[in-house]
Amino acid sequence: MDIGYKNYDTKKYYNSRTYQAWFNMKARCDNSNRKDYKYYGAKGIRYTFAWKFFSNFLKDMGECPNTYTLERIDNNKNYSKENCKWIPKSEQMK
Repeated sequence: MDIGYKNYDTKKYYNSRTYQAWFNMKARCDNSNRKDYKYYGAKGIRYTFAWKFFSNFLKDMGECPNTYTLERIDNNKNYSKENCKWIPKSEQMK
């Protein structure tokens, strides 16, 4: 399994929409101090192990298009390549 942290420069992505989507996805699942944790981590929503590393998330999802956001296709399932897509912010939560 490619764990993704070797020889990969994520610094150039820190301010990108893609990095922020990845960071916030992880925080929603892992950080019990966040207000939205109750809708994700507290309900058992997790992310695939490979996505612990940004490089794997980027490889699976590609870069986030402008004005798009990360969406789970089935909100009862975890974050994974098979269950996520980029959608326009205007279409999220409809």
